[in-house]
Amino acid sequence: MIFYPGVFVFWLIVHTNIQRLRALGTRAYWVSAIAWPITAGPLLIFRHWIFSLEWKFPQPLDGMFLILGVFAFILALVIFAQARKQISHRTMIGMPEIEPHKNKQPLLNSGIYSLTRNPIYLAHWLLVLSAAAVADFAANWIMFVADCLVLPLLIRAEERELLMRYGSEFAGYMRRVPRFFPQLR
Repeated sequence: MIFYPGVFVFWLIVHTNIQRLRALGTRAYWVSAIAWPITAGPLLIFRHWIFSLEWKFPQPLDGMFLILGVFAFILALVIFAQARKQISHRTMIGMPEIEPHKNKQPLLNSGIYSLTRNPIYLAHWLLVLSAAAVADFAANWIMFVADCLVLPLLIRAEERELLMRYGSEFAGYMRRVPRFFPQLR
């Protein structure tokens, strides 16, 4: 939980500055890696205070949140496993974004990617929800709210980059497949 906000900052930096960062090649990771100490440092230093505030829910809500959290956790693992079957480690760390000429990748639009355009972000969101629902820390709920606010910005920034990279193929994919929550058929 302490190191996770840096992931958002990292990807926001990458997706909103992609043209400039591409000129740096893999050195772009060092520019973006500044996100981790900036976000994790204060969280690590103040972790005892941050995680001292608890939000306890009365029964039966407490039990319902526990069930929700466990379900969200299992669903996140299933979605993440399905996505990992289709993407490489190089894709997970953003090599196609940073060096698309060296890391050619077809548009992912089958498997889990035929149900949601963002299965990794969906799995991430479910993991943050599960942490908030299972643990009684206010910090987890604050992180979940922040996740709900930042994740759409991150997804839209990534979509702009994918539209530049894939053009009409990605635009058609956007029309066919939901951005985040899969449509139940």
